[in-house]
Amino acid sequence: NWESSYEEYIAGVGYTIVNRLAALRCMEVRDFIDDEVTAFRDDGLTPAADRLVTEEFMLEEEAVLEAYRNACDDLAEEIEILFDRSTVYSLIDPDDDTFEDLCGMLDKVSDEVWRGDDVLGWVYEYYNRPVVEALDAKNKLEPEDVGPANQFYTPHWVVRMLTDNSLGKLYLEATGQESAVPEPEALSPEKRKERLVTPEDSPTVPELCTYLIPDEEAGDAPEFDHPSELRVIDPACGSGHFLLYAFDILERIWWKMAPEVPRSEVPEKILEHNLFGVDLDLRACQLAAFNLYLKARSRAEQFGNSDFEMPRIGVVCADAHEVSTDLADRVFDEVAGESEATRELLGEIIDTFENTPGLGSLLDPKSSFQKKYKQHGAELDTPHGSDLSALFRDVRKEVRRHTDNGSFVAADLQSFARLLTVLSQNYDVVLMNPPYGSRGRMPETVKKYINSNYKYPPEYYINFFEVGDRVGKENSRISMLVPHSLMYNTSFEDFRTDFIGGEGSFDFLAEFGYDILDNATVGTVGTVIRSADTEQEVGTFVRLSDLSKEKMESGFYEGVFGKSTEEKIRRVYERRLEEFDMISSAPMT
Repeated sequence: NWESSYEEYIAGVGYTIVNRLAALRCMEVRDFIDDEVTAFRDDGLTPAADRLVTEEFMLEEEAVLEAYRNACDDLAEEIEILFDRSTVYSLIDPDDDTFEDLCGMLDKVSDEVWRGDDVLGWVYEYYNRPVVEALDAKNKLEPEDVGPANQFYTPHWVVRMLTDNSLGKLYLEATGQESAVPEPEALSPEKRKERLVTPEDSPTVPELCTYLIPDEEAGDAPEFDHPSELRVIDPACGSGHFLLYAFDILERIWWKMAPEVPRSEVPEKILEHNLFGVDLDLRACQLAAFNLYLKARSRAEQFGNSDFEMPRIGVVCADAHEVSTDLADRVFDEVAGESEATRELLGEIIDTFENTPGLGSLLDPKSSFQKKYKQHGAELDTPHGSDLSALFRDVRKEVRRHTDNGSFVAADLQSFARLLTVLSQNYDVVLMNPPYGSRGRMPETVKKYINSNYKYPPEYYINFFEVGDRVGKENSRISMLVPHSLMYNTSFEDFRTDFIGGEGSFDFLAEFGYDILDNATVGTVGTVIRSADTEQEVGTFVRLSDLSKEKMESGFYEGVFGKSTEEKIRRVYERRLEEFDMISSAPMT
């Protein structure tokens, strides 16, 4: 209705302005912008506005906002998702007084904080806090509530622990370097914790991944000959925290495997080839894309590249509303050509997505294609053959060719085309802190889709694991921070049984208890699962649930890498996975 649509639109305008101002401040403190746009002087002008007044003779009362608009336009070519002023959320600007007040709020945060990789993640979480608190009081979530209601910022050390033991370990196993990981006694827990992640202090993957727990015997990993073949996805990416740290590991992989590529060009290669993210919340996608831009440009300039160009990156918003339109019909007709089966398939996928709001990364375009291919065989043998990714890439190209305006329809169709491409690819590593909850926390339309298309019952984090398993390659890693009900809930017995042996294996699991996520009321575990048909015999389990949040990281280091003494509390367990099958419902507690 009009009232709710109006409120939703104004909220979109508001968070777009806040995201842009915070992003501009991050660039200003890094000297990426010559004249500050958000820093006011005593005379009421910003340096960028003063230049317009003195050089273009613009009126002072017009110059401040015009300088802001100019900065957005300059950055839109590189970070379209955040700075493109042709979008509908850019039709309203703040007035002069509001703009100055907002910039004054930025001044209350020190420049040192604005230089941090993860500062925009905190901006996002705390800007959302009133919304989240209101949603917590609701018994039932609407589709548009799913994204904001599930935004919990993952502590950086947990991100590192999960990424080290998935992406870091996969790379070392794939390249036969698992023996390069320092033995536990080689570095004290204090030195591991204090080691900096700068290129100078940690130039290789073994030196960077200080949370990595080596196995006695290396496991299998997907094969790749060049770092450009590695793909990492976060299907619930938020502001991009997992992707930002994955960037650090990937950078070192490029340095080792592709030394012919200048280090100043590696950041652009990583964004172009390696990192992908999906989220239901547009504001999260805006910040994730910008965070990656900031990280890549900073590193490129550190190695002497002052002409960094942002490639088209794989961060996509899955909250499209108006997809089935005349424009979509024209695009699909051109892509399908004379193949009626292909055209029918594209129509079915778009209908499913549009009629299941809140679906996001849970959309499974592959299964629809595979069913249709079995039914029609050669009729689907278009120039794409059975290559679903190639089909969706062509859809994306045609959408881009047909959409050159900032309407809701154009933006939604572009997002949908990008989403199909991202969800049809295969990945080596899946990293995520997925949404939690079923019952009232999952919209009825999504539950219905899950019951029809997924193996396990409707439960966000279990179903997101299925997403990871579906898009992952053989021997890929799925790394998640999830509720501890995973370990004992009888509803998930089939899931545990499958991944204790048979379809894959728990490679690593750390139990954190209730205190790891701010304002979350659920106990959590971090786990890395190997997606493979071959059974792994032994898993590593770490118990941290008795520690406070402040002592948990030190407890992990001390428990895993500290010296063994009689007084030391045992925190690390190596267990044969078959042992869990000995108890009814296969609990992991």
